[in-house]
Amino acid sequence: IIQVVQTVKTDTTSYSNATTFADISGMSVTITPQSSSNKILVFPDLGLAGSDMSNYHLVWRLLRGSTAVAVSTSATIAALTGTGGMHRGANGANAYFLGHSKMFIDSPATTSATTYKCQWSANDSSATLFLNRRGSNTSVGSISTITAFELGV
Repeated sequence: IIQVVQTVKTDTTSYSNATTFADISGMSVTITPQSSSNKILVFPDLGLAGSDMSNYHLVWRLLRGSTAVAVSTSATIAALTGTGGMHRGANGANAYFLGHSKMFIDSPATTSATTYKCQWSANDSSATLFLNRRGSNTSVGSISTITAFELGV
């Protein structure tokens, strides 16, 4: 491991009218690789919630700059093609999952500053998505992080 950069978000944010992918406020990290042959291990860890998870999905995805990386190739709805997500099903109102994470090794092939960020979507105009809090209230909270590790080759 050559270097580690981390962003920590301790406050909350939300996304109403969540029909398409939008940036999750504060969930980005920028790293400048020392060699273009090195790899970057990206580790987002998100505290996610939704207003009504019995009816709506919550999908998030990882991007390098404006390019989605580590996304499904099997999803049939573009706004639900992500890196991870949740859907609780029956009686899932105000579901929350305070620790949704994935690890992805990327090969950006550059020595320029590279930004990784997370976006989220529900593909539904009635859905509201939340970060670092429960869907129905703020009685339960968490933090979210996104960490980038440069790996020497």
